[in-house]
Amino acid sequence: MQLQGMRADNIGLSSAISACAGLQALEEGKKVHSQSVVHGYSSDLSIGNALVTLYARCGQIKEAYAAFQSVGDGDPITWNGLISGFAQSGHFEEAVQVFSRMHKAGIEASLYTFCSTISASANLADVKQGKQIHTLVIKGGHESDTEAGNVLVTLYAKCGSIEDAYREFLLIPQKNEVSWNAIITGYAQHGHGREALRLFEWMKEEGVRPNHITFIGVLSACSHVGLVSEGLGFFRSMSHEYSISPRSEHYACVVDILGRAGCFDDAQQFIEEMPIRPDAMVWRTLLSACTVRKNLELGQVAAQHLLELEPQDSATYVLLSNIYAALRKWDARDQIRQMMKDRRVKKGPGQSWIEVKNIVHAFFVGDRLHPLCEKIYEFLEVLTNRTLAIGYVPDHQSLLHDLELQQKDPTVYVHSEKLAISFGLMSSPPGIPLRIIKNLRVCNDCHTFMKYVSKVVSRAIIVRDANRFHHFDNGT
Repeated sequence: MQLQGMRADNIGLSSAISACAGLQALEEGKKVHSQSVVHGYSSDLSIGNALVTLYARCGQIKEAYAAFQSVGDGDPITWNGLISGFAQSGHFEEAVQVFSRMHKAGIEASLYTFCSTISASANLADVKQGKQIHTLVIKGGHESDTEAGNVLVTLYAKCGSIEDAYREFLLIPQKNEVSWNAIITGYAQHGHGREALRLFEWMKEEGVRPNHITFIGVLSACSHVGLVSEGLGFFRSMSHEYSISPRSEHYACVVDILGRAGCFDDAQQFIEEMPIRPDAMVWRTLLSACTVRKNLELGQVAAQHLLELEPQDSATYVLLSNIYAALRKWDARDQIRQMMKDRRVKKGPGQSWIEVKNIVHAFFVGDRLHPLCEKIYEFLEVLTNRTLAIGYVPDHQSLLHDLELQQKDPTVYVHSEKLAISFGLMSSPPGIPLRIIKNLRVCNDCHTFMKYVSKVVSRAIIVRDANRFHHFDNGT
C-alpha cells in the first residue's frame, strides 16, 4: 500500500498495528505508531486500542499505560486489550490489577475479560482472586459458557485444587478439546496419572479427537506413575492413529518416561533415533533423570550437549554438580562450580511463597530477613525433631562436603520451603491445608521432610514447584 503511494487512514493503521501485536513485532509496530502520529491520529480510539494491545502483548508496561491514557476513558476494548495483553506477556499481576481498576470504575466486563483475568490469576496461583472473579462470572451469566468453564478448570488445577477443577469440568455443558486437555493436563501435573488416562479414554469415547496438547498430558501422566509400555504405546499412536507428528516436547516426555524408570539404554537409543534434532528440553530431561539415578556417564553426555546448546543456563551446571556431589566426587563438583563463575552464569536463588491472612510471605534459602525469623527457626528445629522421631532421615549432607558442613552455620543450608512450612504452621489455624509455591524444583530431602511433617501435624501440604504439584497428607 505504501509502495503504491497510498496514504493509510485510521483503519489501515490500526489494522497494521493489530497485525504487529499478533506477531509481537514490537519494532515494526513502533514504526506504524510513528506514522499514525505524523498523519494526525494521536487521539484516534481505534489506533489507541491497537497500541494498547501491541505494547501490552510485547510486555512494554510503561508504553502500554501511556497508550491507554492517550485515549482518555477508552471503551471496554481498551481495557480488554490491556488485561489480555498483560496476561499473554506474563505480566499477570498487572493484568489482575487492571481488572480490579476496571471493576471499580463500573465498566462491564465481557466473557473475554473474565477469561483473561482468570487465566492471569491461575498463573499467579491466586485462588482467592480467582474465586472472586468466578463469582462475577456467575453474576454475569457466563457460567454455562464453555470458554469460562475451561479457564476455571485451569484456574483450580494450577492453584492446587484438582477436586474443584474436576467439579468445574463436569459443569461444562459442551466440552471441547480445550476442556479435556485442561482436566487431563491438570490431573497429570498433580500426579494422578491413572485418573488422567481414564479421562483420556472418556474423551475418546465422547468422540473428541485428541491433539498434540492432549498427548503431552497423557505422556506426562504415564511418566509420573511409571507406565512405560503404555506411554510408548500412546506415543506411537500419535502418528499411527491420529496423524499427529510428535514435537520436541513429546520426545522429551518419552525420555522422561524411560529415564524415571531407569531404562537409560532405551532412552539413549530413543534420542539417537529421533527424526528431529534433540533440543535442550530433551537433553535436560535426560540429565534430570541421570541426576536422580546417579548415572554419571550418560549425565555427562547430556550435560555436554546442553552446554553447547545453552551455555548460560544454570540448571545444567547445577544438575551435573549434584551428580558429582551425590557420588562424592568433590573435585569434579568444584570444577563445575568454577566453570559457572568463569562463564558468569548466575543461578537464581530458591524462593518459596505462602499466603497467610491475605498477606504473601516470601522466603529464600537460609533466610534471616523475616520479622519472625528467630521464632521460625526455633519452630523448625522442634518440627524437625518430631519428624526425626518417626523416621525422617535428612539427606542434604550428600550434596555437601563434610568440611563445608563444619565451617558454616547449618541454617544457611535450610531450603526456603522448610521455612515457609514452619511459618505457615505457626501462623494459621490447625487443620487448614498449607499451600506453598516454589520457583525451583523441590529437592529429595525437602520432599521427604514434607511427607513426615504432614503426618506429625495432621495437615495436608500442597506444593507447586517448577515441574508439578506435590500433595502430602498423613505421611504419604
